[in-house]
Amino acid sequence: MNNTKKTTKRKKIGEDSTLNEYERQRLENIRRNEEVLMQLNIPEIVRSVNLKKLKAPQKRVYKVQWPSEPTRHSLRLRGFTPDGTNVKREAVKKEKRRAREKRVRFNADIIRSELESIDVVDNNNDFVDLLSKMTKFSNNENISDEIDYNCIPGGVNGFKTVQKIYSSLSIVTDWSTVSVTPDRIYCIAVHPSKEKVLAAAGDKNGCLGFWDVRENIKSEYEEDQPRTYAFQAHTGTITSAMYSPTDSNHLYTCSYDGSIRSFDFNQAKFMETFIYSEAEDSEYLLSSMDMDPNGQIIYLSTNHGQFGIKDIREPAEKFTEYKLHQNKIGCISINKIHPQYLVTSSKDKSMRLWDIRKLNTEPEIQNIRFDAAVTSAYWSPIGNQVVSTSFDHILRVFDFNEECNLKLRHEIPHNNKTGWVTMFRATWHPNPNMHPHFIIGDMLKAAEIFSGVDGELIWTLRDEGVKTIPAVNAFHPNLNLIVGGSSSGKMCAFEEMPESSQLERIKSMPQPVVVINNYNH
Repeated sequence: MNNTKKTTKRKKIGEDSTLNEYERQRLENIRRNEEVLMQLNIPEIVRSVNLKKLKAPQKRVYKVQWPSEPTRHSLRLRGFTPDGTNVKREAVKKEKRRAREKRVRFNADIIRSELESIDVVDNNNDFVDLLSKMTKFSNNENISDEIDYNCIPGGVNGFKTVQKIYSSLSIVTDWSTVSVTPDRIYCIAVHPSKEKVLAAAGDKNGCLGFWDVRENIKSEYEEDQPRTYAFQAHTGTITSAMYSPTDSNHLYTCSYDGSIRSFDFNQAKFMETFIYSEAEDSEYLLSSMDMDPNGQIIYLSTNHGQFGIKDIREPAEKFTEYKLHQNKIGCISINKIHPQYLVTSSKDKSMRLWDIRKLNTEPEIQNIRFDAAVTSAYWSPIGNQVVSTSFDHILRVFDFNEECNLKLRHEIPHNNKTGWVTMFRATWHPNPNMHPHFIIGDMLKAAEIFSGVDGELIWTLRDEGVKTIPAVNAFHPNLNLIVGGSSSGKMCAFEEMPESSQLERIKSMPQPVVVINNYNH
């Protein structure tokens, strides 16, 4: 057999008449490239290279250094024998106790000379002078107890009248907002005096601040500045503040430090009204309080569901305690007309009605369930309605009927997701002779006022100078004035403009230019 090598013979360019000009040009280029490769001996070089030895370049990997976990300290290193869960709890309690040693609760009355001023501009003598003026104005400034029941439910002033009042309110002070406390404001109390407007605010760290709304004070540089005073009244968050219903010279405050104090305007002194001293390492966090119409009994609640009754005429440690909820009681309110009825709102998504005369037997009258935690529930000043605030973004108004039950009257959608802002709480106007209405903060840096009769929005208080959310708001009992407080410790006041200021504003307005056209006939 003849071993013959098969070779592919290309047709010469132009031999195939079916090729067009482009294909013939392409084949010519291929032939030329093959000749060049053969002259350079490229095919032999390619065959001699071992492709398996060639490795692709590796990409550089950057390792992320995550933060290391905190060092774990065993119970044995901390001086405990790890023999059960109870030992762990004791270790945690011991650590909490050490942390609280840095912030010891005041265990006695704080006299004037021991008042710890927080504001650098404060002058104790000037503050005492302010208090002496307030005691003169406080003789007959409480809200009148005379209630015209014929005005229920519309009130002496109707919806339109109240709307006209609040539409005339504005910020007339030299500053839109005034810093009163160093930290977040949790509660506000307004003195009932008509001659001098004094607002008090309690903040997160136990500071009690005062603001003389209508008067300024000279600084060391002879400049006008707000007349504010701030003192360390408690060592924990001040959750509630209210004046005595019978003596406006006493301001009561309750705090997370487990105590209730009364600030006496006559003596410029913080007096110890209640203190929980059963166990040093236990936390008795007071979340809310209220007083009976006679001003002798204080009702209190805690973050653990306890309810207490304290007679202020008895020693500070003596009180009666009951367990009403399994979770935090955020707010309590006593009916001012029928003080035997108590309403509580809790983190356990319930609002409950109680008869405090039957606390030792079966005190619960009604249990109303919500879809989320209930932050507050307050009786109206005439005791015929309750307004509640909840994290389900609904304000609810209930009627108190003859069967001593709460019946839902209105549901008002409202954004109550405050986040880092102090929780919203709808509160009634304390004057019983007005159209029933309540106020609540708004996330759009405003405060909204709603009617308790039909649930309609009466007015929205807003000012361009207020850059923070007035989460906490309070009515002046005897004046058309509203004070708001924010999470930055600042306060604002909406009030009617004085007649003299109105005249000055009208005079300062540019005069209209009148153009008279003379026509020649």
